[in-house]
Amino acid sequence: MPDVVGRVSASFDVTGGLTRMRSHHHAYPLKIAKTFRFPQQQLGVYVMDASPGMMAGDRYELDWEFGEGSCAYVTNQSYTKVHPPRAPGSDIAELSVQNQSFRLAAGAYVEYMPEPVMLYRDAGLWSRTEVRLGSGASFLSGEILCPGRTYRGEQFGFRLYRNRLAVYEEDELIYYNQQRVEPDHGAPQTIGRWGSLTHAGSLLLFSERADAPLAEALRGHLEECFTARGELSFGISLTAKHGLVLNALGGGVLDLQRLLHQAWSFVRSELFGLTVWTPPK
Repeated sequence: MPDVVGRVSASFDVTGGLTRMRSHHHAYPLKIAKTFRFPQQQLGVYVMDASPGMMAGDRYELDWEFGEGSCAYVTNQSYTKVHPPRAPGSDIAELSVQNQSFRLAAGAYVEYMPEPVMLYRDAGLWSRTEVRLGSGASFLSGEILCPGRTYRGEQFGFRLYRNRLAVYEEDELIYYNQQRVEPDHGAPQTIGRWGSLTHAGSLLLFSERADAPLAEALRGHLEECFTARGELSFGISLTAKHGLVLNALGGGVLDLQRLLHQAWSFVRSELFGLTVWTPPK
């Protein structure tokens, strides 16, 4: 069976005060489900995957364009599941690859909140994301990385996870980050790395409104909400320009999902005046 190249491209604009999907195209196994109207006219966009997950060698290409003043929430239907090579010991070059591009025109507000990433034993994923912001645009994104199928004895059994994010404001690069987790060449659960924790999560905001008072207010809010943290650790910092990053480690998906939901709710309500709600699944 040949490797699959799944594609999604979609563009959005504002008509009559409402964000609408102007055009879209998809190629198996990806597709965009019917959009939903969320509170305060935010448009909900769901990506569906008709396959059991990404097979080794598959490549997904997703291209998003948001017009001036648009407001959207983008997510996927379920976990991003990454399968191992067809034969044990296959070359690591047989990675699954995901490339995403987000282009936000002036004043656009976009939230990208996908379900967690789950790599099976011996699987590898190379994920690359580029975000380009117009004047006054804001991009809020959250993600969670699982250590594998723990109850199948696959904790940190994957071969490689690479994640790269580049954010541009107009044509200026304002943020660049790379993450590489390769358990065979450096166990994550060691002192100075993840310690005893197993799941990693982050929430990133890029906006002209991101500043030190917001970071301090968010930190205070989360410390009040999670006084008894248990298997949960997090930190908040500002980027060099117009960005805020929350990084967290936890002992399970639910802990991190609760933390990121609290942070997401706080930022969207305090900074953008948007209603706090629970996204439907």
